[in-house]
Amino acid sequence: MKSSPRVSRSMLSRMWMLFHAPCPTPDGRTARELYEKRITWITDAMRASAVEHGCTFHRAWHAADGSAFWALAHWQTREGARAFYELWQIDAEPGETTTILEGDVGLVPLGGD
Repeated sequence: MKSSPRVSRSMLSRMWMLFHAPCPTPDGRTARELYEKRITWITDAMRASAVEHGCTFHRAWHAADGSAFWALAHWQTREGARAFYELWQIDAEPGETTTILEGDVGLVPLGGD
């Protein structure tokens, strides 16, 4: 039986943030509208800032049946994520929940590293 690889302190501080908004939202927006908002809202400056703050992955989706909007972000630290969202004044969508997922184990490492 192979022994488990050592888990570095930096790996323990990394986290995933899973965002979920049931749709339509309380203010009547559809999943597709929440998704399309990000197409024009996310700029090159915002992307660069996310990287500077330690974001290594961010993607968003809308359910094909329109029932929900989902986004997933991977951050090197909680502090970096918090600073980024504060700097860009990003608030939750009405009805949106955020789940913090800690750890990072699986078949293929993030980014192949």
